[in-house]
Amino acid sequence: MAAHLPSDSLPNRSPRTERLLCTLRALALVAIPLALLFALPSSAQVPVLQRGYDPGVTGANLSETVLNAANVNSSNFGMLFKLPVDDVIYAQPLYVPGLTIANQGVHNVLYVATMSDSLYAFDADIAGAPLWTVNLATSVGATPVPIANFTFSGNRNITGNLGILSTPVIDRSTNTMYLIACTLESNTMVYRLHAIDITSGALRPGSGVKIIATYGGSTFDGRYQTQRVSLVLSGNQVVFGFGAVELEYSGGYVGWMMAYDKTTLAQSGVFATVTTGNRGGGVWQSGRPPVVDSAGFVYAFVGNAYGSGYDGVNNFSESVLKLDPSNGLRLVDWFTPGNWSSLDNQDLDLTSSGPLLIPGTGLLAGGGKTGDLYVLDTSNLGKYNATDSQVVQKQNISASEFRGGPVYWQRSAANGGPLLYNWGVNDRLKAYPFNGRTFAANPSAQGSATNQIFPGGLLTLSANGDTPGSGVLWATTAAGGDAENNPPVGGVLHAYDAGNVANELWNTTLNAASDGFGNLAKFVPPLVVNGKVYQASWSSQVAVYGLKSTFPSLKNVAPGTGSAGTTVTLQGGGFAPGASVAFGGVAATNVVFSSSTRLTATVPAHAAGAVDVVVTNADGHSATLQSGFTYKKLH
Repeated sequence: MAAHLPSDSLPNRSPRTERLLCTLRALALVAIPLALLFALPSSAQVPVLQRGYDPGVTGANLSETVLNAANVNSSNFGMLFKLPVDDVIYAQPLYVPGLTIANQGVHNVLYVATMSDSLYAFDADIAGAPLWTVNLATSVGATPVPIANFTFSGNRNITGNLGILSTPVIDRSTNTMYLIACTLESNTMVYRLHAIDITSGALRPGSGVKIIATYGGSTFDGRYQTQRVSLVLSGNQVVFGFGAVELEYSGGYVGWMMAYDKTTLAQSGVFATVTTGNRGGGVWQSGRPPVVDSAGFVYAFVGNAYGSGYDGVNNFSESVLKLDPSNGLRLVDWFTPGNWSSLDNQDLDLTSSGPLLIPGTGLLAGGGKTGDLYVLDTSNLGKYNATDSQVVQKQNISASEFRGGPVYWQRSAANGGPLLYNWGVNDRLKAYPFNGRTFAANPSAQGSATNQIFPGGLLTLSANGDTPGSGVLWATTAAGGDAENNPPVGGVLHAYDAGNVANELWNTTLNAASDGFGNLAKFVPPLVVNGKVYQASWSSQVAVYGLKSTFPSLKNVAPGTGSAGTTVTLQGGGFAPGASVAFGGVAATNVVFSSSTRLTATVPAHAAGAVDVVVTNADGHSATLQSGFTYKKLH
């Protein structure tokens, strides 16, 4: 594509028509989130189909009815089990409840992608083997990329393999997951867009399309790019972006945004952020996805360039972009800070984090390495102004970089009002009230831990709507070391009372022997859904936390048929040492407690036919799996 002014491709619309369209889009933007967010809390399980929980990337699950500020503590809450995988994890796990898996029945499913280009589907509620797994490198006859062979100046931001770096996105209407895998092909780095059936792991027709692009005189070269920005869906388009292989340098790369048709997997739009001079302008956002508003426009933050990084025509370093995926990723509007040149020169990327859309408004909020929070009007981002007078608000809220925030809790005034949370590098966790237009000058509460080392806190908010006492602010931090330049380092998972973050409820150091998850997964926030917390790690595992209930649940007996003397494995949750097992009212022998989710036992003698299987903990609480085992007829 040729470089052009953003207005060159506008349809022939009158100014009055344009104003009307903007007004209608803004009204839709306000009405839909309000209807959703102020609905009565629901106990129905919700899927998590993208990083950030929702297209506005609020980082909040407001349908969490199990975990709350009263029961997340060292007595009731802790690690339940671990799910092993083949490599480190950079992508946030995703979750689909009540999904029928091919030939395996209905499961709540957790999806985990790794840097060895593997994708796993696990039962989200029990330990055990995956329901299915697929390797995207093998599918194209390739291997993951040994990233040390391609980095510059010995950079160690990413170590080991480069495979699936960003979080995929799921289209629930077709049960299709879209992801980008990096593979080593002909001794160079290649990126491919894959489409996968989430019920079986089968590749959709056309899956594995190679990423290529040209725009404004620039040609995409995967050898110099990393695909850290997580994927999103906007209508029928899959949207994602690219930053640089590090340590980046002048003339070495271009920042990209791309869109592909979700059905045909044909490229439908390309935008290069800086197309003249010494280039740059990566889009990486520490793994956060672009925001998608109710009209389908996407918003992304751009990083530094070299030399003439901004001119408002071809070059948009340090900018907030508003792009239209339905129209080839046409640039609709943008915001560029007045100090963009200083940001460029000092490598103070705006894209060290990403934006969120404030629910019930048309406002975008976010910040980068300077610690400044920008609040922008999406109907008029304001382009460039040397004094930043076009912004709704600019306020420094962090001592240093935004990385794992912000996240946002939408609450009614009666229940305390909305709060925005951020935990920047070399800073403390902070909560800022919102008055409907701007954030308070000072935090309403702060965490007790100060000067948190890189990458600060990687945040997630869970709550039952805006119900008082239901909010928990979850944060993953580095335990020590240098996660930026010399990973891996140990990680810590924290839980805070979201109504008052000065109150830390729990963390993994309180009982490190049983609750520690291993090495920090840099930039990956915890996933909280359906009463469980899923913490990815660089220890080749996902640690699963929840309430340590003495009320067991029984989901499966394997094998499900047999005779007296058969050894079976029982899977479920809440199993306790000393648990007993009965088949059709007859006690089993050799019951072995393996974990809170797994028992083994020897089947007792019984007449042929299907019988109920009952697990009873030592305190008398029990769980029944009706017709859970069938005795074979003896001949």
